[in-house]
Amino acid sequence: MQLDFTLSFTETQWICFDDSIEILADSLDELDNHIERHLREKYQKGSFRIKMFFDFDRFPHWYRQYMPHYFNRDYTYTIK
Repeated sequence: MQLDFTLSFTETQWICFDDSIEILADSLDELDNHIERHLREKYQKGSFRIKMFFDFDRFPHWYRQYMPHYFNRDYTYTIK
């Protein structure tokens, strides 16, 4: 199953969201852990492709020196 999220940043936290959920975290690693915990709570098993597309308008100014596509994230998570 593929899950598409928008990735954004507030002044202090990363935000990952779609139409049904919003997850906040202090780091991208922590954000991944929150997403995985959400999937384990919602599904008993399955393989998930998680895609995050950045919201460049709300990205930190200190990252704007990089190419925008660097911040799109794509990974797979499996619950057995």
